[in-house]
Amino acid sequence: MTSGKALMKFITNDKGVALITALMFTVLSLVISMSLLYMVTSSIKVSGAIKRYKTVMDATYGGTEIMTKDLLTKALSYGSDSTGTFAQYVAGQMGSLNPTFSSCFQDRLENTKNNWSSACANVTGDPKSSPDVSFSLTPATGSPYTVYSKIVDTTEWRFVSFSSPSTGGTPVLLDKTIAGNSERAVPTGFSTKGGTVTQKQPGIPHYPYLYRIEIQGELQQNPNEKANISVQYAY
Repeated sequence: MTSGKALMKFITNDKGVALITALMFTVLSLVISMSLLYMVTSSIKVSGAIKRYKTVMDATYGGTEIMTKDLLTKALSYGSDSTGTFAQYVAGQMGSLNPTFSSCFQDRLENTKNNWSSACANVTGDPKSSPDVSFSLTPATGSPYTVYSKIVDTTEWRFVSFSSPSTGGTPVLLDKTIAGNSERAVPTGFSTKGGTVTQKQPGIPHYPYLYRIEIQGELQQNPNEKANISVQYAY
């Protein structure tokens, strides 16, 4: 009987329960606090990553505008030769960008993809790998960006027409392909490569140059911060 009473007294003893309960609430509070701290830290990291990506994306969009509306159109207008009018334009208007051009830029610009030279025909979709054009963009504040661009496809216009020999006889079927025949206007004081200006003739349908261009912009100090754009451009 004595041992049974002692056992009942031990079971009904609630000393230390308050301490255990307090420790449990402390642990729970710590878990909640750590979870909130993790969520806040993750949100800051995500916000910073989104901000950096938006910045590099804006730089890439700016590079796209320069590539399509300035360099590409002027190269077609002046003739994308390494010396002469196009080089004068680049040096005078875009010298601060330090642009560099590949030997395939003119070939891909003025000829259809099926007519590219063997050295230029093996083209990949990575604009940073052997780019046609690359240049730098320096913001008002912060680190500069490098923009790489590459023409990966020049659309082919194919049409047929009949041509009669000058001496008479059976008409000959001509199967022709062109990259485009957009008008090439040259400002006063400039001349195109070879001294002639190629313009579309009245009555001839307009066949615009159609390009697919891959463009990548990246932060010079950290190339992992980059953005890519695929452009379908008609001129």
